[in-house]
Amino acid sequence: MGVVVFCLFILSGGIYNILESPLAFIPYGERYLTLHPYLSDQTVYESIFVFLCNSAVFIGLWLSYRSTQVAYDRSKANRYLLLGIGLTLAGISGSYLIIQMKQTILS
Repeated sequence: MGVVVFCLFILSGGIYNILESPLAFIPYGERYLTLHPYLSDQTVYESIFVFLCNSAVFIGLWLSYRSTQVAYDRSKANRYLLLGIGLTLAGISGSYLIIQMKQTILS
């Protein structure tokens, strides 16, 4: 389990946060943004959101796998599979959404 959390930490930009110490908010005109306008940089809130999205994908894939292990209980297997698919799609959608939001900030 520790390896999984470490991999999620790396994927969400944990090393970047440690080395660069990014801001939580970016001043942008007369307002503040929690998304950095450039794709190559990120804020602390972005890395937390990406960590949650990646965690949802991992848990969703694990639940989908787990549904094959409890095949003797059909209703439990169906619940695991549906929840796994839902979490996987939610995590992927969240990652896609944050990239789209970053691209529209400068437009």
